[in-house]
Amino acid sequence: MDAERIERIMLALRRAAERERLLPYQRFHAMFGATDPLVTRYDALERAVTSLAEISAVDYGVLLALDNGLPGLEFFRRFKKYRFDDFVAVMGPQIHWESIKRKRVLVEAERRRVYDDAKRKAASQSLEIA
Repeated sequence: MDAERIERIMLALRRAAERERLLPYQRFHAMFGATDPLVTRYDALERAVTSLAEISAVDYGVLLALDNGLPGLEFFRRFKKYRFDDFVAVMGPQIHWESIKRKRVLVEAERRRVYDDAKRKAASQSLEIA
């Protein structure tokens, strides 16, 4: 795996978080060559996300956004895998797991966690420098 590419993804996600912005999938995919397979791209994303924070606490991948403003399926799969209880608390029974409205509630809460995490880390870094 290209460490430089993972670093670029991490930097893009960190900057988006610090500015309380989103990273469109178009920008994410532009970090790769046209012939790079999707599996390579999403493996790099997974590595970047797990390098930014403990994924069982906060998932920076939530900052990726499709045209509808939501992250892709890989975020929801990761969230279910690492934080199933939190997922069910918001999404409810499995019959509701495709609800756009509930997904938006879950995503907005996670984005807030990411933004807060980025602010804490930035403040901590500035204290270390001072």
